[in-house]
Amino acid sequence: MATSDTSFSVLQAKLQAWLINLLTVVVEAYELGAVLGKGARVIAGDGVLMPDVIYVPNQARSMVKADAIYGAPGLAVDVLHSGVSEAERAALRRRYAAAHVLEYWQIEADKGRAFFYQADADWNYDLIPPDKAGIHYSAAIIQLAFPVDWVRKQPSLIALMAWWGLVEVDEDEEEV
Repeated sequence: MATSDTSFSVLQAKLQAWLINLLTVVVEAYELGAVLGKGARVIAGDGVLMPDVIYVPNQARSMVKADAIYGAPGLAVDVLHSGVSEAERAALRRRYAAAHVLEYWQIEADKGRAFFYQADADWNYDLIPPDKAGIHYSAAIIQLAFPVDWVRKQPSLIALMAWWGLVEVDEDEEEV
């Protein structure tokens, strides 16, 4: 998601890279599909979308071509600045819902806040709050659950893997 504030670009790039790691750990561990970053165009419905992060499940990998993704990914993420208006955010949500993206995240890089949306049966998005423990459960990647405060804290790759039980770390090593 473009912004005219160039000081935001580094925060956006850092968060985008961390989100790709977050999703890739689970997607690769369970061989679920592919995670792609900014630059991959999504051509779905009547529009072209340019999310910052995309998850394409294995069963939809045939829609990934060299020039674009032709169809709806399971999950799309836009990294926004907190100054983006609610009207602009709602317009983005409508575009992703019209493209039939099951799960859509809007994440504020400058505030570390995440807004998770999941499509209902009529392709309208519902805001999905974390559970009482602060955990988000993905609808697009069933194996993906994580503390929402990770978006602000951005723990290391090894910490993510340890939290999910994919690796063991010594007690002296980094904790989430």
